[in-house]
Order: sequence, then C-alpha cells, then structure tokens
Amino acid sequence: MNKFYIEYWAQQNYFPELDLQCFKQGGEYAERDLGIAFAGGGTRSAACTLGQLKALHDLDLIDRVKYISAVSGGGWAAVPYSFTNNLEAYFGKILEPTKITTSLCKHTLPGSLQRAITSSPLIFNLLKGGGKLRGDESFAYALGQVFLKPYDLESRSRYFTFNDETKSAALSGFPNGMSAQFQLSRDGAPFLILGATLLNEDGLNSDKKYHVEYTPYYSGVRVGHTDNDFFSQDDYFGGGYVTSCGYDCRGPYAKLDEGTKSKMLVKQAPQSGLDFTNEKAFSLSDIIASTGVAPQEITNNIGLGALGFPEFNHIPLNVPDDKLQVTEEYPHSDGGHLENLGVMPLLARKVPTIVVFVNTKKPFVPDMNQPLNSSINKSLKALFMPIDNLFKFGDFDTNVVFKDGKNKLLDVIAQFSAQVDKESSSGEYVANTALIAKSELTTRKNSHYGIDEDHQVEVIWVYNCRSKEWEDSIAERSLASKLAEKKKWIGNQDGLEDFPHYGTFFENLRGVVELTPLQTNLLTNLSYWVAKKALAGLT
Repeated sequence: MNKFYIEYWAQQNYFPELDLQCFKQGGEYAERDLGIAFAGGGTRSAACTLGQLKALHDLDLIDRVKYISAVSGGGWAAVPYSFTNNLEAYFGKILEPTKITTSLCKHTLPGSLQRAITSSPLIFNLLKGGGKLRGDESFAYALGQVFLKPYDLESRSRYFTFNDETKSAALSGFPNGMSAQFQLSRDGAPFLILGATLLNEDGLNSDKKYHVEYTPYYSGVRVGHTDNDFFSQDDYFGGGYVTSCGYDCRGPYAKLDEGTKSKMLVKQAPQSGLDFTNEKAFSLSDIIASTGVAPQEITNNIGLGALGFPEFNHIPLNVPDDKLQVTEEYPHSDGGHLENLGVMPLLARKVPTIVVFVNTKKPFVPDMNQPLNSSINKSLKALFMPIDNLFKFGDFDTNVVFKDGKNKLLDVIAQFSAQVDKESSSGEYVANTALIAKSELTTRKNSHYGIDEDHQVEVIWVYNCRSKEWEDSIAERSLASKLAEKKKWIGNQDGLEDFPHYGTFFENLRGVVELTPLQTNLLTNLSYWVAKKALAGLT
C-alpha cells in the first residue's frame, strides 16, 4: 500500500484554519463573528436544521457565520449543505405559514433534503452494506446513500477538504502516481465542525469518552488524554489534529519538519483486514456516519451488536518522547454521547456570538414553584450544572462550562417560562411566538474540552417548541387544529400527535428513523419561521 505525508498539529487549542489566507486579516472569513450550533436528534434535527439554514440565508446572516458546529442529525443536514453547489435543490420548497396546506406538505421535491429525510431506510441499507461485506463501513454506506448520494457526494474513494489552498497542501504529501481525489467545501460556506465521540473500550478507564472534531481541513481529538495502565504502556488519546485525509490512517512511519509544518508518513487503512487490499479514502460518508451513529442502539436491541458501525484508526499526538506512538482502532460513536448541542468547539474557538438551535424531542414544561425542576433538554442543563448520571455513581459534570451556572440557567428558564402558555385542548405548553433566550455568559475552565476560563460570550438559545402565532397563521385551519389534538384521545392525527417533538427512533413504524413528508415539511417550515423571528435582531 502507498504511504503519504500528512500535516499534524500537536498543540491543544491550536486552530489551523486561522493560518489560511481566507481567515487572515482582509480574508473572506476574518470579520465573521457568528457561530451556529445545530443539536443532534436524528431526522427530527435534520429537518429542523434545514429550515434554520434557510432562515440564515433569507436574513442575509449566512455571510457573518464563521463556523457551523453540528452533531448527529444536525450533521446529516450540515454536511450536504456545506459541500453541495446546488442549494436551490437542497432547500426544496420551504413555506410561510400562510401558504401551508396538507396537499402541499405531502410532497417533497427531488434532490431536496426533505426527500432524503422521508426516504431514509437506514437499517435496510445497513444490512445491505453488511451483506456486501463492508464491515465497519456499512453504516457509512447506508448514510451516504441517503444524505450524500442526491448531491454526488457519497463516493468512498474521494477525500474531502476545505478549499484550493488546503487541497494543494494535502496533495503535496502524496507520492507521484498516487491518485487522490477531493470533495471541496462550497466556496464561502461557513467552516464546518462535526462532533463525534471516541470510545475507549480498553484499559483501566474503559468507559472513557473523548470528544472528536471533524472539519473539512483537519480532524482529531483536540485535547490530550491519558489512560493509565499498571501492566503495560499507558494509552494515549488526542492532543491535536491531523489533516483530514490522514484520519483513520496507520502510522506514523516517519516524521519530518518542513519549515513551520510538521508532517508524518502514514498509510490509509485497507478496505478489509488484509493489509494488501486497496486502501479506502477517509470520506464524507465516514464523518456523517460517525457524528450520527445513534442507530447503533437499534442493532444492539435486536441482537446485532455494533454491526457495521464506524471504527477508525487513531494516532495519538500527546505521546511522550520516550514512549512508543501506537496507532489503534477505536469505535467512533455519535457526538451526542458526550455533547449533543455542538457548543464546545465554538467556545474553544472563542466565537463572540453563538446561536444554539436546541432541536430536541423534550418539550419545555415550566415549574413555577421550583424552576430548576422544569422539564428542559438535559444537554442544555448540563452546560450549567451537574445532572443525574444514569446507572453510575455521582452526577455527570463533564460538560459544565459556564460560571454562575445555577443562576444563569434559572435566567434561561425564566425567559422560556414567560413565553409559553398552557393549551387547554392538549395540556401542552405552547410558545406565543417562539421559545428564545439570550444569555451573557462567562466560561469556566473545562479541561475535558480544553475550554479556557473567562471567555465572555453572547448565546442565543432557540428551543424546539410549538408556536401559537405560527399555527394561527396556517392557511388550512383543519391542519392547524390537528396540532393541538392527541392521538390517544382523538384518533388518527396523520402522525402529528408528537409535533414538533418527534422521537429520534420509531416515530413511525416504517424505516426506524424515517419521517413522513407531512411531518418533515411542517417541522422544517416551523423551524424556518421561528429562526427568522429569533435572529431578526442580529440583522
């Protein structure tokens, strides 16, 4: 197998994109000041993210967005968005409420993300990939067929990169005669960061989870971690980034310095366990499979274990000079298994203003007597204070990142509580317009994610919730009335009884994660309208 050189950055909190011409003073990205976080949540989150991205375009805010940080289903939408050159097809038809009818919402346009969401037989494709002996690439094959193939982005033989400058740098490491093809991020698209989780299933700390970032330019576990071992060499994880085409590679076989650049010689993992088989590229299919691999829970439940889910080679960069730098293959799981909102990469990069789209299945329910007992997304709560750690001793405090967390969380809850009323017909709490909170926050030191202390940031929280104003504006009144009814009491509600908090799995019996066109279009349209309301003050 051919070996090639990749760049590596063995420094925590060193962000290589800042050295690119387009990020330097006078460059296209230099003055951008917004970071957007799209939470995980399967096809529910993908549908929300689609509408929210369209709102950013229609408000002319997209050119202020420096970073998009996405997790799981948010990543399923963000990857094709970032790499397709046909945004018109991608967005499909997104409607204002005054144009919404059942007949219009029961159709999706070819090439749209709505069509992908409503035709997403992931488990079928997973088993199909397994039948073709794709091994731990089976889920990547399945997701690529659904979310990337409509945009000609599904190829497993093409690497990916950010722009011509990063492509040229990557190609310089390949030997003459070694073919390397790259997908490029769309010109001007925000810099994409996908969150995933590396699982350490070996050693004394075998339950440890480490935060992975995939970007078009580089990928890796930014923070260095050590798993101490009494009987053999300690295990090392992370410590920086490698060029994305070098992730899931074996090595290093050599190292060299070229001026200010550090490089290592690697070889791509083979397509099968036999080392002489043709190497595969680390592709877009791999990263969307890794960020959004929550369906592994389904195969576990039906006795198939981790069948077909991503396992990548990881080269630790924090190994002491007197220790052997060993590449090992580890499961790379859903980003939501650690941090489901996508906030941490934006805080690490000290973005001044962050918009967090909390595309959750958890309805907000205020508790006026004990506000901290209000029903709220646990990933949001975990940023402010420790939360219950199911089946383990002690609270989960890994994600606590804001100073004065209890009071700051109470302020978010108070803002949310003032914007909802209890609906008599359903018993649900419905936003009068939209569920939005604004916070002025200061970070506390968080070693697990490498977050520095005392970064001051404005965060706008946009929470998935029904909207009375939006529903009152829907053209077809009978459709609007269904949203306030409950299936268990009323009868068939066209699958809208959980709107907009569809389950991540089995919202419908068909397809495990598939949503119907009506479910998808209504959620995308609501998210689009709410995002425009929430972000109007930024224009």
